Amino acid sequence: MEFNGTFLVSIITFLVFVFLMNKILYAPMAEIVAERKRIIDKNYQDAEQLEEQTESLTAETEEKLAAARDDARIKYGEVLDGFKEQRAEIIKNAQETSKEELEASYRNLDNISNDAKESLKTKMIDLANDISEKILGYRSEVQGFDNDKVNDILYHQKG
Repeated sequence: MEFNGTFLVSIITFLVFVFLMNKILYAPMAEIVAERKRIIDKNYQDAEQLEEQTESLTAETEEKLAAARDDARIKYGEVLDGFKEQRAEIIKNAQETSKEELEASYRNLDNISNDAKESLKTKMIDLANDISEKILGYRSEVQGFDNDKVNDILYHQKG
C-alpha cells in the first residue's frame, strides 16, 4: 500500500470532519442527553420525595382518623351512659311517684273503709234497737252492746 498526498489529505479531512462533527453535532447532543438525564434524575428524586410526603400525609391522616374514631366512640359511650343514667332516673322517679300514689290510694281506701264501717256500726245499733222494738213492742235501747265484738266482725281483728 502506498501512501501518497491524497491519503494524507483524506486523513486530515477526516480528522477535521470528526473534529467539526464533534463540535457541531456530538458535543451539543451529548450535552442535551446529559441535561435530559439531569432533568429525569431530578424528576425521579422529586417524585420520590412527593411519594414519601404522600405516604407521610396518608399515615398522618389515618392516625387522625383513628384518633377521631376513638374519640367518637368515647363520646358515644359517654352520651349513651348519660342517657342510661337519665332513663334510670326517670324510671326511679316514676316508681317512686307510683309508689306514693299507690300508698295514698291505700290510705284513701282505708279511710273510706273505716268511714263505711263506722257508719255500719251505728246502723247496726239502730237496727238492733228497731228489731227489739218490733219483737218487744216498745223501744228500748240495746244495753251491753259489745263494741269489741262488732269491731272484730267489721275490722277482722282478734280481740
